Amino acid sequence: MTGDAGVLGPDGAPRLGIRLLPTVHAARDARAFVSDALRGWRVPAAVAGDILLAASELVTNAVEHGRGEVSVELEREGSRIRLKVGDHATDKPVLRKPDARSPRGRGMALIDALSAAWGHYPRGAGKWVWAEFRLDA
Repeated sequence: MTGDAGVLGPDGAPRLGIRLLPTVHAARDARAFVSDALRGWRVPAAVAGDILLAASELVTNAVEHGRGEVSVELEREGSRIRLKVGDHATDKPVLRKPDARSPRGRGMALIDALSAAWGHYPRGAGKWVWAEFRLDA
C-alpha cells in the first residue's frame, strides 16, 4: 500500500481511496481497505461481500493486465456505492463468454453479475474500471 485518504467528492459524497503497488499482495490489501470502509459505512454484509469480491477481481485484473500502480476508490452516495479501480494501461475490459473448459476470461462476467452497472473511462495515461452497487436492492 502506498497510502490512503478520505475526502469528499465534488458533489459532497464520501470518497475513500488508496494506491497499491502491483504485487501479489495488491488484491489482499484492496480487500482489507474496502472491508474497513464498508464496515465504517455500515454496509449490509450481503452487499459488502459482493463489493469485496468485485474489488478483488478488478484489482487482480489491473495487476495482471495493467501497468504501474493501482488505484482503488470507493464513493458512497445515498443508496449507491461505486467502486473504481485504475491502472496505467489503456486496454478496455472485455465481457467474455468462455467455454466451460477455458481457465480464464470470467472476470468481467463476474463483475457484470455482481453489480448493478459497470463500465470504464479514460484516466490520463490509463483507465478507470468501475462497478456500482445498490444498497436498497
